[in-house]
Amino acid sequence: MKTNKEILKFALPAIIENFLQMLVGVSDTMIVAHLSLSAVAAVSLANNLITVYQAIFIALGTIISSLFAKVLIEKKAKEKSKELINSATKLTVLIGLVFGLFSLFAAQPILYLLGARQQVLELSIIYLSLVGGLIVLLALMTTFGAFLRADGNTKTPMWASFFASVLNLLFSIVFIFVFHLGVLGTALGAVLARVIGTAFLYYKLKEKRPSLQFYKEKLNRQLIKLSLPAAGERLSMRLGDLLIMMIIVRLGERVFAGNAIGESITQFNYMPVFGMATVTVILVAQATAENNIENIKSYIKKTYWLATSMMFVIGLVLLLTANMLNQLFTTDRIAMGASMTVILFSFLATFFVTGATTYTAAFQGIGNTKLPFYATTLGMFGIRLILGAFLALVLKLGLEGVWLAVLLDNFFRFVFLKIKFKKTLITEI
Repeated sequence: MKTNKEILKFALPAIIENFLQMLVGVSDTMIVAHLSLSAVAAVSLANNLITVYQAIFIALGTIISSLFAKVLIEKKAKEKSKELINSATKLTVLIGLVFGLFSLFAAQPILYLLGARQQVLELSIIYLSLVGGLIVLLALMTTFGAFLRADGNTKTPMWASFFASVLNLLFSIVFIFVFHLGVLGTALGAVLARVIGTAFLYYKLKEKRPSLQFYKEKLNRQLIKLSLPAAGERLSMRLGDLLIMMIIVRLGERVFAGNAIGESITQFNYMPVFGMATVTVILVAQATAENNIENIKSYIKKTYWLATSMMFVIGLVLLLTANMLNQLFTTDRIAMGASMTVILFSFLATFFVTGATTYTAAFQGIGNTKLPFYATTLGMFGIRLILGAFLALVLKLGLEGVWLAVLLDNFFRFVFLKIKFKKTLITEI
């Protein structure tokens, strides 16, 4: 049984890794801002699609961590782990190649559909074709990192993200300001950084590397069975967020801008939550392999309160400094008011967000990915979207109505998943 101190030590690199991955997008935007507003819009639009890919890879990585953690405890662990490593690598490459080909051949119509026109469209195609075309590199970094985390090594994936972030920044600066390659330079910087990051993780895997003939391995049925609902759960979140944006757009440009500012500020709230969720999956998977129900309960309780404590402290600091932080982005009163609404509701939802995230991770740890998918889909579309539209547009509650629906969605998923998990422990484990 791991103590709170041991769990924190295990989780901290994953939390830092989330922070570093967030900085990659921020640094790209800051660099291309020196080129033109068209370049900023182009990179931003292309990244909207790339983040969808990333969500799928993260879902796959979570399931890989869960299965790999269990296999390492079982008998014949070495033989089974090698099969899973090869199978997971094969599935990762296949998905990465499909997304890559889609990015190459469907870039123009997809980006046009997203609203890109003229120069923005041309630049978006360049960025998406290169970064999206070689998205298999990001997929492999995610999967290799999942192998290492499941084996108890969370520091190496963190350092890989750190090196990739720094190299991405340096390469982009050189390609843009020395070789004057513009958006193409930013894309090349991201790709080269991921090549090095992937090679670094592959080297660190040592005896747990996939074989050179991994493509001959049969795909693990359980991996596919668990990954599909997990990927669906992430897609439901992304699609739901996109539709919520369409509601907020109707509240006015200044409110929409303020909401974007608030979400940029509050993204720091969620880094500890998602980092702790990664740890929850692994610890619960290990306890499940040992058929230790008491450890499962204990780990869920510990990771929930650790995540809640960290999110509460960060959220409170952001709330108390909200006015100062908002002024870094805008002086418009309506936009600042909208941003304050986002920051306030993000803080109020702390206990529910950490609860929903923790129990989603717990279900993934025991090998049940369908229930979180159903809960997320129902919560996103039945509560967050429909109720949000009703409160915001029909009852005229504006942005407060949207975020009240978001809070209620997280509350519903927390309570629903917690009740279902207790029943699952009794009946299935």
